[in-house]
Amino acid sequence: MNKTMDIPKFDNDVYRWYADAIVYRGFGPFIACLGIVGGTLSCLVFRRKALRKKSCSIYFLFLALADLLCMICWLIHFVLPTYNIQILILSNFSCKIFVFAMYFAFDLANYVLTACSIDRAVSVLFPVGSRQFCRRQIAYTITFILVFILTVLNSHFLYGFVIISANSTLNKTIEYCYHRDDSLTYQQLFAAYDSYFDVIKTNVIPFIIMSICNLIIIFRVCRSNSSINLSNGRNNCRTTKSKRKYEKDRQLTLMLLGSAIAFLVLTLPTEINDIIRSNSGEKLVNEKKYLLSAILLSLAHLNYAIHFYIYTLTGEVFRQQLIKLWPINIIWPYFLRLLRCKKVNSSSSTNQMIMNRKRQCENTEIDQTFGQLQNPNDDEDSPIL
Repeated sequence: MNKTMDIPKFDNDVYRWYADAIVYRGFGPFIACLGIVGGTLSCLVFRRKALRKKSCSIYFLFLALADLLCMICWLIHFVLPTYNIQILILSNFSCKIFVFAMYFAFDLANYVLTACSIDRAVSVLFPVGSRQFCRRQIAYTITFILVFILTVLNSHFLYGFVIISANSTLNKTIEYCYHRDDSLTYQQLFAAYDSYFDVIKTNVIPFIIMSICNLIIIFRVCRSNSSINLSNGRNNCRTTKSKRKYEKDRQLTLMLLGSAIAFLVLTLPTEINDIIRSNSGEKLVNEKKYLLSAILLSLAHLNYAIHFYIYTLTGEVFRQQLIKLWPINIIWPYFLRLLRCKKVNSSSSTNQMIMNRKRQCENTEIDQTFGQLQNPNDDEDSPIL
């Protein structure tokens, strides 16, 4: 499909240079590397036998897969074009599939995290009754239902996006992936979908559900900690197995809270900016708004890149299983040995400095004592005037 239109020349290219050269080309690969490495390691950890029995771990596993897809779309849509690598416009198929993948990955990551929040809230509200709901099979079923629903909701991108040719003011033909304009019905559908509906579907609904669930989780966890401390003061009847189960659930809950807070903080500004831009009535984006959108998009994608590092910081059980992965298990002893050598060297150097200072002080005291012993002899030998 070809379309002829004029692309105006930008009046102030410095903001676009900041967006492309610094945000996308500079920080973009860094965000992608963080997300791909972290997502891959998260998949390996949550597939381990010690964690995959938990329903929450199943949600975290699919969240890691969705994060990897988000990072791939981040590279193809925003980072690689700044290096003149245009995968998006190789064919109509690549245009359709990667636009669909971007919307689908964002929706899947947000709703899997929402389902995980509901799972944890139910488990802390109904510790006994939740055994029927918070199970691996239920987690798989809910995730597959989410995949089916989100595929249907975003399937219109497979029809509506094509490669469009346009003429710039420099008499140069450029191609880009954009929604088709030969169908008035789809134009109206996309305009409605990409404004309020997408914001409500992708962010508002998960935001509200996760906020309510997180408040419930925080309240019940704090309350259970205080009650456990009181009961431990009276008797120590809890078995080792129940203590391990409680500790594992508590750490999974902390991992969930960290991920949910990152989602609320990093993605909400982007959606607010999209609402303002869609209702501004301006078809052309000026340079300052382009730079602002680039910064907010980077923050939004950073949310999908840092889940692994949130897990590592908040969950000891996650760190224990991470160390047991065979590449890290091989490297980890050498890393610990290196740290110990550094500590030994630093402690030895510190002890050496302390010994040197003591020796200096002792030499100074000896010199002062020797000087005091010599002064009386000098007084006796000196002539009396």
